Amino acid sequence: MEQGNWNVDEMLHWLDMKINREDRDIREQSKKMNENFLHFFEWNAESLYKSHFMSGCYKILRQAVDGAKDMDTVRNIVEDNIAYCESKLLNGQVDCNSSSRTQERMERLTEQMKRVQGITEQLKAENALEWTQRMNNIRACAKEIVEKEIIFA
Repeated sequence: MEQGNWNVDEMLHWLDMKINREDRDIREQSKKMNENFLHFFEWNAESLYKSHFMSGCYKILRQAVDGAKDMDTVRNIVEDNIAYCESKLLNGQVDCNSSSRTQERMERLTEQMKRVQGITEQLKAENALEWTQRMNNIRACAKEIVEKEIIFA
């Protein structure tokens, strides 16, 4: 369908599809994140961050278009939303490197906690089960800290 032939209802339907896709991606990525936090943030965090950002933009646009009467009004709303998103990007409110920052913070916290708790390679060699339990505890604590400081801040 040509863009010029779209009407308000088709635009709303398109936005609903986009919102549903982003929300589905967020659910799937959140599930993966809960399975293996460190691996997820090393490889997929930027994608999750982008999905949250895009979902928010689509929802704002959907709400605005819902009250539009014609495509000229929709066109003006879209232009305003583009300006809003560009403004957020230019003002630094959207951090595109969130996953690398998150990963670095996780690594620093993990190393600090290992040092404080005396977790060494020697312990790993002598008692792998204890080492694993303590490392899992450290990773869980680091994950909670990073979530509070960076992800959900």
